[in-house]
Amino acid sequence: MGKTSAALLAGGVLLGATIARADSPGPNVLPLQVIAIQSDDADDQADALTSALRSRVRALHGFSLADGDYALEVLTLGFKCGEVPDESCQATIGDHIHADRYIWGTLKRSKTSRQVTADLHFWSRGRPGIRSQVIYSDNLTTPGDDVLKRLADDMLAKLLGTKKAAPTPAPGTSPPAVAASPALTTTALTSRPAGAPITEEPAPEEHGSDGHRTAGWAGVGLGGVLIAAGLYSVVRVHDIDTNDRFDLYRKGFASGDDICDKARAGQTSTVVGAATPTEMQDLCSEATTFQMLQYVFFGLGAVSAGAGVYLLATDKGPTPPAPQAKWSLSPSVSRSGGRLQFKVDF
Repeated sequence: MGKTSAALLAGGVLLGATIARADSPGPNVLPLQVIAIQSDDADDQADALTSALRSRVRALHGFSLADGDYALEVLTLGFKCGEVPDESCQATIGDHIHADRYIWGTLKRSKTSRQVTADLHFWSRGRPGIRSQVIYSDNLTTPGDDVLKRLADDMLAKLLGTKKAAPTPAPGTSPPAVAASPALTTTALTSRPAGAPITEEPAPEEHGSDGHRTAGWAGVGLGGVLIAAGLYSVVRVHDIDTNDRFDLYRKGFASGDDICDKARAGQTSTVVGAATPTEMQDLCSEATTFQMLQYVFFGLGAVSAGAGVYLLATDKGPTPPAPQAKWSLSPSVSRSGGRLQFKVDF
């Protein structure tokens, strides 16, 4: 073991002073160590849960809180255990802190809600490990909070297979009933055979991926912009088609003639006030450009918006998405103007 590891272990041993115990260890009183809960993003909640667990262990019949204050991160780094210590590493930790049984765990903050997930483990020498997981509100940062105490009692009962510790009543009062914790969202308990490695179970799914939803709205937004550009193209084609001088030029030829071909051939209209062939060439060129842009913008807009709607509809958020209406865009262009047909099927 290197100097750094040794220093870390020394720091882990000397983190705190001796903790008072409610009962002395004996044949019917088992010492239990509670290693400080580790967290990378919820230190206040982890500290509060650690204190609450230690306090409730002191109140348990048949157990006493073991001496010492150890940090899981220091121990795992010192023994190079990795983020989640396996069975061998847990046994090494037990030997180092002189414990036959201890509780360790981690706590993580949710990315989508104001909640934290506590993942606790009970290690007992020669016996299968037990795991309990609970999700609760991140506002529980005070060890003495009644809700946090009840939550700690519930987790200890699952890990140790004991009854919940009863709070000590004040003189002349009756013990208060232990109500279900309103902050408790989910609790799970798993066990494993002796010697089997502990594997990291996935935390409860955090519904509604931010990236999924963001991409969906981005697709819908881009689709809206492209469709708006297509509508602008329709309006421009219509403006050209209804231009007075354009219309007068058209009246100088038979109804079946392509007036843009006539303009490119340099033919002048017989109607007074009509556009010149050069003016007509410019107007025809502009109209042709916007006609093509209609299909480009409407096509890309429909694809982008459709993809965005699909992403939003398939997003597994806490609230089921509302049924999506089926819609279609049908642009059309003629000499008399442009038209955009919007159809919705419910």
